[in-house]
Amino acid sequence: MDEKGSYFEGAFIEERNDLAWEAYNDLKCLFDLALDQRMRENAAVGTALKEAGQQPPVDKFSPVYRRLLREMDTAVTVWENSGLKAMRKQLAKVYKQFRMDKTFSRCVLTGHAHLDLVWIWPERMGELKAVNIFATMDRLMEEYPEFRFAYSQPASYEAVARREPKLYQRVLGRIDSNQWEATGAMYVESDTTMACGEALARSFVLGQKGFLEINGQPARLTWLPDVFGYAACLPQIMKQTGVDFFFTTKMTWNAINLFPYSSFIWRSPDGSEVLAHVTQESGYVTHMTIDNIKAPMNANQQADVHEDFLLPTGYGDGGGGPTAEMLERARRLDSLPGMPKIEWGQPEAFFQNLESARDRLPVHQGECYLEYHRGTFTTHGNLKSSFRNLERSMQIAEAVAAATGSRWNMHEAWKRLIFAQFHDYIPGSSVWDVYLEGLPELDRHAENQLKQAQKTLSGKGQACLFNPHAVTVRKWVRDPENEKETYVNLPPLSGSTLDSVALEIPDAVRVKGRNVSNGLASFHLNAFGWVDKLEWEGVTVPLTGPLGQLMLYADKAGNFEAWDIDRHVLSQGNLCKSKAAITTIHDGPRSGFAVKRKIGDKSEATVKFLLESGSPLLHLEIELDWQEPEKLLKLLVPTAYAATYARFGGPFGSVQRAQAPNGLTAEAMWEVPFSRHLAVYDDGEREGLFAVTESKYGATVRNGQIGISLVRSPRVTGFDNHAFAWPPHLTRLTIDSPYSDIGKHFIQLSLGRYDSGLSRERQPASIAETLFTSPLSYKGTPIEPAIQSLEGGETLVPCWVKPTDDGGFILRLHEVAGQRGQVKVTTQPGWNTSLTNLSETTPEPCKGAITFGPYQVISLLVAKT
Repeated sequence: MDEKGSYFEGAFIEERNDLAWEAYNDLKCLFDLALDQRMRENAAVGTALKEAGQQPPVDKFSPVYRRLLREMDTAVTVWENSGLKAMRKQLAKVYKQFRMDKTFSRCVLTGHAHLDLVWIWPERMGELKAVNIFATMDRLMEEYPEFRFAYSQPASYEAVARREPKLYQRVLGRIDSNQWEATGAMYVESDTTMACGEALARSFVLGQKGFLEINGQPARLTWLPDVFGYAACLPQIMKQTGVDFFFTTKMTWNAINLFPYSSFIWRSPDGSEVLAHVTQESGYVTHMTIDNIKAPMNANQQADVHEDFLLPTGYGDGGGGPTAEMLERARRLDSLPGMPKIEWGQPEAFFQNLESARDRLPVHQGECYLEYHRGTFTTHGNLKSSFRNLERSMQIAEAVAAATGSRWNMHEAWKRLIFAQFHDYIPGSSVWDVYLEGLPELDRHAENQLKQAQKTLSGKGQACLFNPHAVTVRKWVRDPENEKETYVNLPPLSGSTLDSVALEIPDAVRVKGRNVSNGLASFHLNAFGWVDKLEWEGVTVPLTGPLGQLMLYADKAGNFEAWDIDRHVLSQGNLCKSKAAITTIHDGPRSGFAVKRKIGDKSEATVKFLLESGSPLLHLEIELDWQEPEKLLKLLVPTAYAATYARFGGPFGSVQRAQAPNGLTAEAMWEVPFSRHLAVYDDGEREGLFAVTESKYGATVRNGQIGISLVRSPRVTGFDNHAFAWPPHLTRLTIDSPYSDIGKHFIQLSLGRYDSGLSRERQPASIAETLFTSPLSYKGTPIEPAIQSLEGGETLVPCWVKPTDDGGFILRLHEVAGQRGQVKVTTQPGWNTSLTNLSETTPEPCKGAITFGPYQVISLLVAKT
């Protein structure tokens, strides 16, 4: 391989000597066991053997170790005198002598080939890797009848069926014979922190549809060995999509605090529970070494109540799965001294056996926050923007389809959106090729879905506005005919003529000196270009320093650059204090200031602080020309809202995390994910500040001080130490920079008054949905809303409207503030309501009333009578 690429320089065929192969494995397994025993009994001698000279004495070693040495010595003597066949017979006697009747531990092996669909290769290579894995596993099952293998991700099965249909049929045969298990529940092994709740749920819905086609039944297990954190709402999504079990190994990557359990009940804040297992001291790449087996055995925290632990075995990341040598070792290492009972099994059966210990297992409630890979919430900001844009476009398209009764093809757009959730795609940890090929695709699907929605609405009639949200929206809109801006009040999920929804113009924004006010909110900009006073609705925000400062950090992770923000990085920030050029802005109903200044060595930022007529929000728009390699940029919002906890939006609902000094668990959360909104407050959650963002997902929150991560520019994967697999010269695409985020960015976020008791429309989760998703302008006829009103239960917030096949729709709501209550639903005549779930099974009539609990996800089926 050189700068021109890889060359094929010939091939050769070798024949394996099966007798030598078997003899090698017989002796090697005993030898490895002896070396492990040697180190454990006297760590000072280590595992290395000196080539010559005096070896460490064995005067203080156990009889087992001494016996192993003697038996291996005898076997090698037999080999030298009588050959390999005689040595194998001698070693068979040794294995028989050393087998233990009772090991107090059982290792359930399952063949595993954790494949990153994209990572240090583009999607087409991931598909070819899947073909290779499937073919290899099929061959190994011929040679090793006891071998069992499991694979997730229907996306891979689809790729193999398309590329190698005969191979796919053989795999289906292996599934029928129970040698191969297709399980995992999700369409791809998705990131679970950044997708909105609906998009995350659709990965399960689409995935279960795939497993139903493959298996004839849905999967009972969510299989996520390598994802960068696990949202608190996941058990609830699982239970609503037919999933009972959860597995990962990734929580063992925690950098600070040991995750305390191996087998446990994982409970969502709403009370949903799944049976979970984390293989401790093990990754998703295990090779059947002695330590690969012993380490998770000894770290099995619940071994006192259930002796089984699950060990995925095989090459991961790039796939490959188990090798013949691993399978040979599995045959030999079973029940030897210090080793567990070893059996091949399947993951779902493992969890079914674990059910017997359910009542004795500990409970973990809330998210499984990974204390690692915190940079993935920010890396590749343009990717996250395109991803969120497609989410919003699908939200609008499905709302239009639901309101009009029209249907068109959204399936491919959904599949590509969900594929982009893969845990090395949306986190920004893949090579440039993935994004240079993928982002245009995401943008194209977003544009096409919006065009189809517009086409569906349009016809003969008046200028209208369609509100895709199931809450009332008040905002300024631009009339496409005369470019005039009009202040409107849009009923939920409806199309209205512009004239019918126009409101009186609210108080204008006034700018006097450096003070800006609109009667609902006001702020003062100091001479440095930062906000030093902020009020809304008569409440003065207790700022502890200037708001809107930009902080620049040298961002060089000790390892995994695209993935990580290390703790020391946040200790070395420098305020961007270069002289600012401040100009006054008057832009229709919006007024305020634009603050332009140099950032770092080569960059420039213009931060606009704006108030809008009729709105109590402080809007920030950042035009950033970013040219700072290996740097991190944060926007600071320092307040005195220093309650013990702060609230962070999740895919569904929200989660509270410690923001006050409170031991190692709180300290380890120096950078955390949030989905579209976060809030700090005083205890009681009746007074505070929230932030909503268009497409930013990472923040630092400490003692009321918010630092929202805007951009970071580590070396892109492939330009770091991963270049061995995908060196930059192999790409056929034009790469402008080896660093992510270099270039121009337009970033939007808004700040508002937080009070958990405010109306549904003023909940941060609701504002995050409506603020950055504009109503759709069209010329046509008005559309009456099927739902007239939602009364009560203000923290139960509508978040999506999904069309059904029979002309009705699902209204998705989620509780966002940890409260319980009841909502009265009033529909137009000719419609009725019932409650269903994410899988849309077993609807139950609700007679217009919804009783809900904290953090519950509600699916309201609205159908024509």
